[in-house]
Amino acid sequence: MGGFISIPLLAIAAALQATFVPQIRFGGGGPDLVFLMVLSWAVNSPLDEGIIWALVGGIMQDLLSAAPLGTSAVGMVMIVFIISGLNRQVYRVGFLLLAAIVLLGSAFQQFVVIVILALTGFSIVLPFDLSYVVAPTIVYNFVLIWPVYFIMRRIQKRLSGVKPFFTPTNR
Repeated sequence: MGGFISIPLLAIAAALQATFVPQIRFGGGGPDLVFLMVLSWAVNSPLDEGIIWALVGGIMQDLLSAAPLGTSAVGMVMIVFIISGLNRQVYRVGFLLLAAIVLLGSAFQQFVVIVILALTGFSIVLPFDLSYVVAPTIVYNFVLIWPVYFIMRRIQKRLSGVKPFFTPTNR
């Protein structure tokens, strides 16, 4: 069920990312709403559902940006795999672990995007981009993960009570 709900939710987040977020940027960085939603969903979902969210979110985000298609999805898929590994090792993701995942995941995601953009011919000035784009994005993501996580968790809990309309039977 979570895979189907990803399309409208991430489409709205990508549209907000392309239209509203540029209005509230600090420096060149702003909150990455799609990344925050994917991360929030992946923390409490199976690996396959998290990967669907990462792929759908990354592609939708790239469709509304100048980045090559799939640029954002690469880092998000890797982070979903890391989260899945952490979920197998830890009983549940708490406040401190979520904070660490957001900080390290945001830095990793931004680094992957910068590397892919550099490899595809975009002009990258690393010291400038790290201080002007990456640092503010990490701060925004760290602050906004809490409301986004709360909303996504509520949606997940609501969907867990919904029974599928059609269930295939084994014959």
